[in-house]
Amino acid sequence: MTTRQEQILVHLYGYLGTGNVYQMPFGTNQDGIAEAIGIRRAQVAIELQKLERKNLIYYERKHSYREDHPIRQLRRCYFLEPAGIRKAQELIKMKEAA
Repeated sequence: MTTRQEQILVHLYGYLGTGNVYQMPFGTNQDGIAEAIGIRRAQVAIELQKLERKNLIYYERKHSYREDHPIRQLRRCYFLEPAGIRKAQELIKMKEAA
């Protein structure tokens, strides 16, 4: 069983290199993360703060877009720090080995 924080790290790992300077996919903001892993947005915010304190993630304010919605909104978009990338890779390897 993986923790919420681990689920978030693996989810964000899937978005490495998918954005650009101006806009990021919906899955990188709090609403998108909540939808992807199936928890409330408020809980995502709490878990993201914990991950930030551990220096595993950081955020930047970017325009976030959703494929099925034409409006782009300025939101906090989350990215993995190098330590977060390593942790996500370890989690993925453990899952594949199981």
